[in-house]
Amino acid sequence: MNLNNNVENAQLNKVLVVTIVINLILVVIKVGIGYLANSRALLADGVHSISDVITSIGVIVSLVLSKKPRDEEHQYGHEKIETVITFLLSIVLLYTGFNIGVNSIRTVMATGTANIPGQLAVFGAIISVALKELQYQYVYRVGKRIESKALMADAWHHRSDAFSSLAALIGIVGSRMGVDVLDAIAAIFVSLIVIKIGFSIFKDCFQLLIDVSINLDKLEEIKELLLKHEEIKNINDIRTRKHGSKVFIDLKVCVSSKLSISKGHQISDEVERIIRSKVKNVKDIVVHLDPCFHEKEIKETCHISECKDI
Repeated sequence: MNLNNNVENAQLNKVLVVTIVINLILVVIKVGIGYLANSRALLADGVHSISDVITSIGVIVSLVLSKKPRDEEHQYGHEKIETVITFLLSIVLLYTGFNIGVNSIRTVMATGTANIPGQLAVFGAIISVALKELQYQYVYRVGKRIESKALMADAWHHRSDAFSSLAALIGIVGSRMGVDVLDAIAAIFVSLIVIKIGFSIFKDCFQLLIDVSINLDKLEEIKELLLKHEEIKNINDIRTRKHGSKVFIDLKVCVSSKLSISKGHQISDEVERIIRSKVKNVKDIVVHLDPCFHEKEIKETCHISECKDI
């Protein structure tokens, strides 16, 4: 287990360092070329990349803190810190998308002549689109592999930046061709995509913050497997909740009242093993054994009302 954690931490550190380095390079490219080529779209995109550096630092902080072992004040651990930071990242995405949209609408409605950006701005925007898309693919795959919501949210932030840079590219090319309004129209389209991504992440994190269960189909699959166990007569209750990237499970199973404590403990261990084989990232399982006093003790005739909770 510790070996797996060390591998995950190494992957996280590598991803985040690469992300920050790429973002810093993009800031220099976009702000520098935007200034030299007289492109407001590329300058704005460069300022946006500065926020990416801040975002990545926030992800680093959240992942480091969420890996801390439990203590007296946080007895279930610190995994929810990652969810909270991801929740805040979703708000940043929503704000960014809304801000881009509002400013673009104002630009469409405004009158006047815009500055024509230089050809160098086109190359700057192309480089930005390519690097941001590669960054998204890399970060998302690692985040999905280690099941890190914060890392996947950060990946979507990179994807939104790729769209933003694409809008800047379209606007720059359109402006150079004499169609100034293309810049703003493309930006409005991008803002809607960014808002959609931000809302999706916001909704997922909100569910995690209120202790959402694991997938219900997976829950039914667990129940079916447990009921195949010869000693388990019924499942009186089963509750699951996601705690950041981890899962907590509490369940009550009905077993024969004639079983010894040692046998009951063995059954509990077997229940845990079955669950862990089907559910990833389980941090803790609490198994409560209820004695079944029904005379026949046959699964088909054993009901919750006939099992006594103790």
